[in-house]
Amino acid sequence: MKAYKFIMTMLVLSLCFKGIAQSKEGIGKKIIIGEIDSLYSDILKEYRHVWMLKPNNFDATKKYPVIYVLDGSKNFSTIVGMMKHLAPFNIPESIIVGITNTDRTRDFTPTNVKFQRGRNSETSGGANNFVKFLDNELKPFINSKYPTENNNTIIGHSSGGLLVLYAFLNHENVFDNYLAIDPSLWWDKEQLVKMASDQIRKGNRKEKSLYIAVANSLGKAMDTVKVRKDRSVSTEQIRANLKFHDILVDYDEKLNFIWEYYENEDHGSIVVPAQYNGLRSVFSWFPFHEMWRFNIPKKYSAKQLTEPYYKHYGKLSKRLKRKVKPDWQLINDVGSYLLEGHKLHEKALAFFEMNLDFYPEQSKSYVTLGNYYALQKEKAIAIEYYKKAIEIDGNLAAQAKLSKLKE
Repeated sequence: MKAYKFIMTMLVLSLCFKGIAQSKEGIGKKIIIGEIDSLYSDILKEYRHVWMLKPNNFDATKKYPVIYVLDGSKNFSTIVGMMKHLAPFNIPESIIVGITNTDRTRDFTPTNVKFQRGRNSETSGGANNFVKFLDNELKPFINSKYPTENNNTIIGHSSGGLLVLYAFLNHENVFDNYLAIDPSLWWDKEQLVKMASDQIRKGNRKEKSLYIAVANSLGKAMDTVKVRKDRSVSTEQIRANLKFHDILVDYDEKLNFIWEYYENEDHGSIVVPAQYNGLRSVFSWFPFHEMWRFNIPKKYSAKQLTEPYYKHYGKLSKRLKRKVKPDWQLINDVGSYLLEGHKLHEKALAFFEMNLDFYPEQSKSYVTLGNYYALQKEKAIAIEYYKKAIEIDGNLAAQAKLSKLKE
């Protein structure tokens, strides 16, 4: 017993020292999130820096949506953190592009006002050029560097939110998803609000997703009815946002929008919760909730387990205008789990056959089915699947299995 205790004590101590050694090895090393690049803009006549991050398990053969983040030096890191928590089940794995500022007032405002809220704003009014830069220069730049999906999102807060709504109203085809967080619609006596109705009437934005988050800037003894009659500077932000909300409601049949009021958040604190909720909102079509049925497989038939995959990925394909398929390994793992963990042979077979439906060009789809039928002692069927795998690319595993069956 003493010898046993001594061995265990030494093992624990060695693990502790090993852990200490490992932690010391990491001290001083930098934590790197993404990379910085730049491009020269002929439209803006200046170099612009962008912060970029690829998905964790980046695969150059896949395509990824792109999320463009205004005020990148401030908001990039929070979007990165959310992506790591939400993807790939709640929102799609995406490329994140943070756009840093050179002249924020110039780029984010749609009209020129020399003096606004006690500040010099002579350079204001460059929103149109900035959106052209995004569409004609930055997007092609990102598309040339990464395998991008035809699905683009823009996120902006405050004046950045104003720019997002300007783009939504005047350049609706530049992005697919628009997230405006407590937008500064008060700018230039609510000029963007005043022109909103005419712009919305001109087109159908039903296929675009718009999310607007509004902070509580009502002030004391105010509610959403009283504030509309108020004329103080302190409430002009929420008054403008309420007017914009009314316009959106009037044109509900032409729009796909969510307008969310954050009673417990102010103009600064709203950013993070609104980013989170906004991403989930504009990607509400992405989550695949029925996927988890395999955790209680005895409750569902083979068809009830697999049919949702065909429907979900068919919906994604239609949305993204290309063929979208589930991950081959995921489907194979679920089939193996049903076969080995639950002995549900028919249901496991349904998943292996589904992989063949989605990936008929891959020899491993046939090898898996060959393995299944070999396990079922259906030698002739197994041989046919192994032969098909060999025909595709000379699959070595199939050759070995076939030789063994012929012994």
